Amino acid sequence: MAFTPVPGSIVTIWEGGELALAVVAGEEKRRLKLIVAGGREIRVQPTRVGWVVEERGPVPGSTIEQRREAARRVERLEREVATLVEKADVGVVWEIVVESLEGAAKPGGFFTAELAELALDDRSGASMTAVARALREDGIHFARKGEEWVARSREQVEELEKQRKRVRARESQTAALFDALGVAARGDPFVPSGSEYEERYLDALYQLAVHEEDAPDSARVMALEALEASKLRHDRPSEGAFRLMRLVGRIDDDDANLQVLRYGLRVGFPDDVRACAEEAAGRESDGEGREDLSHLEVLSIDSPRTREIDDGLSLERTGDAIRLGVHIADPAALIRPDDAVDREALARGLTHYHPDLKLPMLPPALGEGAASLVAGRPRPALSFFFDLDPVTAAVRDRRVVRSIVRTTAKLDYESVDRTIEHGDGPHAATLIELARLGALRERRRVEQGAVSMHAPEVDFHVDGDGKIGLERIDPDSASRRAVTEAMILAGEAAGHISREAGFPSIYRRQAGPDRPLELPAEGVRGPVEVRRVRRSLTRGTVGSQPGPHFGLGLEAYVQITSPLRRFQDLAMQRQLAAHLSGESPPYDAEAMQRIAATTERADRDARRAERAAEEYWRLRYLEGRTGQEVDAIVVDTEPRTVIHLVETLHEQSMPALTGVETGSTVRLRIEHVNPRAGRLILRRVACSQDR
Repeated sequence: MAFTPVPGSIVTIWEGGELALAVVAGEEKRRLKLIVAGGREIRVQPTRVGWVVEERGPVPGSTIEQRREAARRVERLEREVATLVEKADVGVVWEIVVESLEGAAKPGGFFTAELAELALDDRSGASMTAVARALREDGIHFARKGEEWVARSREQVEELEKQRKRVRARESQTAALFDALGVAARGDPFVPSGSEYEERYLDALYQLAVHEEDAPDSARVMALEALEASKLRHDRPSEGAFRLMRLVGRIDDDDANLQVLRYGLRVGFPDDVRACAEEAAGRESDGEGREDLSHLEVLSIDSPRTREIDDGLSLERTGDAIRLGVHIADPAALIRPDDAVDREALARGLTHYHPDLKLPMLPPALGEGAASLVAGRPRPALSFFFDLDPVTAAVRDRRVVRSIVRTTAKLDYESVDRTIEHGDGPHAATLIELARLGALRERRRVEQGAVSMHAPEVDFHVDGDGKIGLERIDPDSASRRAVTEAMILAGEAAGHISREAGFPSIYRRQAGPDRPLELPAEGVRGPVEVRRVRRSLTRGTVGSQPGPHFGLGLEAYVQITSPLRRFQDLAMQRQLAAHLSGESPPYDAEAMQRIAATTERADRDARRAERAAEEYWRLRYLEGRTGQEVDAIVVDTEPRTVIHLVETLHEQSMPALTGVETGSTVRLRIEHVNPRAGRLILRRVACSQDR
């Protein structure tokens, strides 16, 4: 309707798709001045006016009282219209209209006045307003098209009613769930209903708790809605979702390792894999094609908690050289290609080490038993021999054989370091010589451009009672250096043989940094230098073609020394063993590329999962020290301050920490820790205590 109603009249206007009543106060610049409910003044185009509901009345002026009077008139008419809306039965009107239209060639629309007469037997402005509102509220039987209302078909009405029923069910189920979550958040039991939408929301919360920012957008939206409705206090949405999952019983442990769920890590071994492993463990290696080296004194040096013994070392005097033996477990002697154990090992890719659990690549019957270099037991191995110059540790000759070895003793790093330091104890002469050779080998690699990192490490582990242990690893441990250099030497030899023989292999490579890297002659030490150098290094890559490894200072390198814990190493052992036996390699180039792709994905996920799990337990450890003071080193100030906690090696930015220099030590207080949210709040203590 396009007309100009007289001032003082009450009209219906369309506002935001809905009908409202307003008193006409006048016209200004081709717009109507109207007073709506509450006394608010608005200006609208005359085309937005629907009908005149009351033709005459006092014209509202500019005073507050005049506007209030206009608002009271609107409110009175609103009550009258509301009564008429209740009387208007849209369903009955629709039935009348549909019956009248049945058989019509082209059903048309109806004006509001026509429907008002059918519904209320009246065409007044109040009746038309009431019917229009009733039609809008109903939203099912008629569709508004311009000035008319078109009746929907019976099929359309039936479908819309089903949709509305589903919406009401969702709203009802959602409201019930939100109430139940709120009850649980306040500490009372959660009572599930088992409804469809309850399951959807709980699944969304679970997705957010486990996958955090990687949760699907749709799940994240639903989870945030439920979290807000619960009014549960939290530091991060994923942490809040986790706590709700604990409260409703979907996660059964405050310290649940979510990384296992997030990355779909394989926890237990299927029955067929266990059975296959037991069969393989009982399989005797006949020794054919292997050298019997069981007479050698072979020492394994590992963490005291290590049960998968991949390697052992031996030393012999041969003429004017020292023969270093690096003996690597050979599980391929027991595991048949593509059997159940082999397929499972490839699917896992590697052994996962978290502070609270270990997920082995091989079942214990093999990884910790028949294939492990257990002390006192003859085991199949791949033995690398290096004749080293006794003064420079340069390699004069090398040989690789398939062998049988019998490890003499299982030693741990700390006890070996004590033996080396004090010069006495079991196997002292051998261990001291291994340490000397390890230092010489490292020096040679550094001279060839290798990066020697002397960065302390911290190993967190959780016992069965949930007690968190912290073990600091000495960056200058002589035993660790000796083992590391022996393993690098074996990997370099395997890389050289692979490149010379040309059989399909997986090479480890690392390009040099974009800019020249200044490296201290004594090696990279201290958290500031370690951070600087690590940020300059490029990420290592794998490929089927050999290439330099900048960090190790080698021209070609393959990983081959951990076949019980990395499938790439197991596959490379098979390739090398076949070459030594004069046989065709078991894997062609395409197969090796598939293995590399599969295991690299597993390795990438493993690194992420292990970092996240270790970060959680590092914060859990610090949580027990809330309120205490700790030392930290400032490792960066640009673009923001970054600190490094001395005890736990935890690093985080502290933008509020100003006026400090890189390398300085500051004293901080642990104010608040929320491990599940990854939150640690530190406050600086008195500056006089800083160093």
